[in-house]
Amino acid sequence: MTILQSIRRQLFGKKGTRESLVSLLPGLSFVLVLAGLAWLFVLPMKDQSRRTYISENALLPGQAHTYFHGSEEHIVRAFKEEVRLLKDAPDEKRARTIRQWLSDIGYKSATHNWTISHYDDVKAGVNVYGVLHAPRGDTTESMILCAPWLNRDGALNESGVAISIALARYFTRWSIWSKDIILLIPSDTSFGLSKWVEDYHYTSMPVSSGSIQGGIVLDFPGEGERFENLEIFYSGLNGQLPNLDLINTVVVICGHMGIKVIVHDIDASDDEYENRAITLVSGIAHQALSGLYRPGAGSEAFSGWRIDSVTLAAKTSRNGYGPYDQMLYGRLVEASMRSINNLLEHFHQSFFFYLLLSPHRFVSIATYLPTAMLIGASFTIKGIYYWMSSSSTKTGKTFDEAISAFWLFITIVSCSIGLFSLSAWIPSSMIASEVFVVSAVTPILPITFRLFISAKPPSYINKLQSYVLIFVGLFLTTLSTLNFSLSLMLGVIFAPLAHFLTPSLTTPPKTLIECLERFFTKLMSWIVVVATCPWLDIYLYYLIVVKESQFPRQLSLRTLRIFITNTSQNEFCEFLSGMMWSWRALGVWSFVPVLFVVWLPLWLVSCVVVSVRAPQISTNLRKKGKNRNDG
Repeated sequence: MTILQSIRRQLFGKKGTRESLVSLLPGLSFVLVLAGLAWLFVLPMKDQSRRTYISENALLPGQAHTYFHGSEEHIVRAFKEEVRLLKDAPDEKRARTIRQWLSDIGYKSATHNWTISHYDDVKAGVNVYGVLHAPRGDTTESMILCAPWLNRDGALNESGVAISIALARYFTRWSIWSKDIILLIPSDTSFGLSKWVEDYHYTSMPVSSGSIQGGIVLDFPGEGERFENLEIFYSGLNGQLPNLDLINTVVVICGHMGIKVIVHDIDASDDEYENRAITLVSGIAHQALSGLYRPGAGSEAFSGWRIDSVTLAAKTSRNGYGPYDQMLYGRLVEASMRSINNLLEHFHQSFFFYLLLSPHRFVSIATYLPTAMLIGASFTIKGIYYWMSSSSTKTGKTFDEAISAFWLFITIVSCSIGLFSLSAWIPSSMIASEVFVVSAVTPILPITFRLFISAKPPSYINKLQSYVLIFVGLFLTTLSTLNFSLSLMLGVIFAPLAHFLTPSLTTPPKTLIECLERFFTKLMSWIVVVATCPWLDIYLYYLIVVKESQFPRQLSLRTLRIFITNTSQNEFCEFLSGMMWSWRALGVWSFVPVLFVVWLPLWLVSCVVVSVRAPQISTNLRKKGKNRNDG
């Protein structure tokens, strides 16, 4: 304690030392942002990543011989013909037929009718499932084999459904199972599957089993019988991931069978830095935006229920040919199910927080977490700087200013939450009107707040900035432990708002150079405010990512104008409605609530700061500290 007091006297005992130290905080904050981004580029290096390995020895991946071949191929082809006949059948007829198939092969089957409504918007469907009680089990544990009727692209999962039913029939001939097998064929990979998982845990189902330990989701669309490679989808909702052992098990089995595995549609067979970096960035984007605008791969529905699952998507070629046939895909699923069956307890030994660089390399949380932590800490340090700056001015009403600025900050956040309530619960048929209202109200709020603080002293503005930046910093550092990818993405978007905003100066410029400097500073501030506008960024995300297939390959003003003109308002409103449905039905809190509770308040305060006219306190503070040191 004596040493700390001595250091404190050495640092703050001299006149001007405090001001000099405070003036270093903006530079430190900016350096932390650069350090966080630099660390992100360090992660794909081989020295920072680790090779994957199996932590749970009981899984024994690929140790058992698989027998799903030969005569079973005729069964798969027969079921594919039956599935093809049901392609255009009503949901009820399809459910009755599939349920009869499951009953005929020895499963206790049932249908699950689900409905999700919001005012006049109703989503409904029928799921079919069956349970095979384990000959060597006590029905307390189970594993799930899922084959959605429609895959994530809305295509008929013809081969996936046929192979799953053929496997279910094949599994009844074995007495090795220690866990019940649940075969689930939901109507889609999004709402239908999520509703079944929710009702399985919360309601009394006609046919039930024990707790689900793990699952495999089959995605093999099209009429072809061959595929080029296997893509593993593993990202869950709200940053949740399955246990890494499950992914490693599938990869090891694929290695034994000679199947080429890809992650995020990226071929990482060449273990080069560039491929690892692209896979890392793609994984961060998938995790941050999982469940946001389109149906997931299926495995997302099991996240949040302590059910580790992955989706095995057979990537077919355009001509329908490939080095692997559908029976090899079936043997892969058989081997994966047998490994899950070997589990003596729930997945727990391996990692739950990781980033894959390739099917055989990953980065653990201890290595990648500093990236988001450094960026989040930069906001807190910049907020402390604004607070210290405002406290150094002698207004005589420091406490009153702090309370007043705090209530204004609370008011801004409350207005943002009010807009969120309006957006989340409004009927989908009024989404176009809602977009117009929100777009009109958002620019009015900064003008209203600016009129309120126009007569306030400069220290008031600094306190307001301090509150919002400390709030954002605490939020990002906390979020990084729950959803690292979303925290990193938001931190990168928010960083310019913390470091490139400057209020207009009331004093006239003395030289031409100073006049040009103010002009470019002001121009940069407004560019940052416009570029970080949440509504503009959402629209750009819709144009570039959602409509990627229609985006012009050769960019020019003419092609962009034609592309934007051809983008219909109904499609964009449907996209916004899908974002709201992800919050209502899937519980995806990782974007829409964050948008209104964090992003919008920060942006509103930034608009107020840029539009208000006040002396630049930070400059005065530096001069004041410099004069004291000179004295």
